[in-house]
Order: sequence, then C-alpha cells, then structure tokens
Amino acid sequence: MPDFTSKRVVITGVSSGVGAVAAATLADLGAYVIGVDRIASSAPALSEMIVGDLSTHTGVLEIVDQIDGPIDVLINNAGVAATLPWRTVLSINALAPRDLTRALIPKFGREPVVVTTASQAGFLWQQNFARLNAFLAIDDWETALDSLSDFPSIDAACYNLSKEAAIINSGNLAVDGKHIGLRSNSLSPGTIETPLLTDFTATMGAENIEGAAAWAGRHARAEEIANALVFLASSDASWISGADIPIDGGLSSMVFRHYIAPAMAAAAQ
Repeated sequence: MPDFTSKRVVITGVSSGVGAVAAATLADLGAYVIGVDRIASSAPALSEMIVGDLSTHTGVLEIVDQIDGPIDVLINNAGVAATLPWRTVLSINALAPRDLTRALIPKFGREPVVVTTASQAGFLWQQNFARLNAFLAIDDWETALDSLSDFPSIDAACYNLSKEAAIINSGNLAVDGKHIGLRSNSLSPGTIETPLLTDFTATMGAENIEGAAAWAGRHARAEEIANALVFLASSDASWISGADIPIDGGLSSMVFRHYIAPAMAAAAQ
C-alpha cells in the first residue's frame, strides 16, 4: 500500500462522493489531509477543513491564504454538472484548478504532485486543444469566459469543454512544472454512483447515463475512482506524468471503436 506518512495533501470537493472517500483513504495511509469544499465536513479523516468558493478567482485566493505549506499533493477533485450556468461550470471545473495550482506553487514541497479529476466527457480535448489552450492562457476569468461565449450551444457543451480544459491544464502542468519536479496527471471517469449522478442524468439524459452503465455492467463505485486518485498521488506512480487515465470499465474504448474510429475513417475518404 502507498505510504503518505508526513505528507500534506490538499483535496477539493471533499464533502461527498469520490473526494470524501479519497480523503478517508489518504488519512488511513498517514496523510495530513486539508479538505476544501463549499459545504463543511466534519469527517475525522480531515486534519483541516476549509470552506470556500471555487467559482471565483477571489474565492480561490481566499482559500489559498488559509493553506499553510509545505504541500506535497494537490488533488483538484471539485466539480459541478451543467445544471449550473455555463460560466459557473467552466469557472469551477477549469479555471479554479488552474489558479488553485498556480497560487499554491510557492507553498509546494519537494517533487509535488497534482492530480485532477476530469471526465470521459472531455474525450474531445485534442480536437478542441487550440481554442481551450488559448482560453487557459487568459489570466482574467471574465475575459477567459467571454472568449468561449460564441462556442456553439455553450449551455449544453460547457461541461464537456470544462473537462477538456481540465485535461489540457493537467498536461500543461506536467510540462511547465517539470523544472521543479512537479508531476501532474488527470483521471477521466465514466459514470459514478455519487450524489452528482442525478445532475448528470438531468443534463446528459437518462438514456446516455443508463446506457453507459448498461454497457459497462454498472456505474463505478466512488472508491474505485478514489483509489486511482490515491495511486497517482503516491510515490508508486513516480514515473507517471502528463497522462490522462480513463477509468470507465472500458467505455471509452467502446466509444472509440464504434463511433470515433468510423467517423475518422469516413472523414479520411
């Protein structure tokens, strides 16, 4: 089992679901866990609990001000579904991880690790790389969000775009942080049996959500995703960086084989 003795870990979205399970596992493995969420948690796994707002740049900086270093691991796990306005979705899912990481860099310890919870909804990140990388390059949140305001069907597309941007940001961190020994990876789960599943069903449609579970055999359990987060945060994954790892029971391979590959073949003709 990984050993997190004396490691200080910050994890967002810690009050429920995957974040709560990951925090408990990390604490059991010896970590000093600093939880961040908009809803307070009294879970015994948490050494510290910071209640904060990840939907604004000011909120992110207020959270950072409450975190003492050194920080060994940052897990950007907080996320919301497209039941919220598109600007809020992109703020919490994409801009907050970017700026929380940036602001914590001076507080990072030696060879820090960043792990980001993305999603299989971000599978088109390579197709949209240029536009989303430009979005991530804009420091001011309102200006960055304005740059995507003309994206087709932005209200419906915002969740997918936010997770594509999260994957891109994670890869950028692996490259740009190499000089300080930073290691960065993202995870892309499929459907998970957590409280957010109701929101995803409302925004993505029951047919899509239940269809994914039917193909895979079930929804993922929170601990299956949490265990992967913990692994990537540990020294057992010391040579893994710049990767986006699908954890979806094989769903992404099925989607590629039956939908993406035929579309690519047709476009090549």
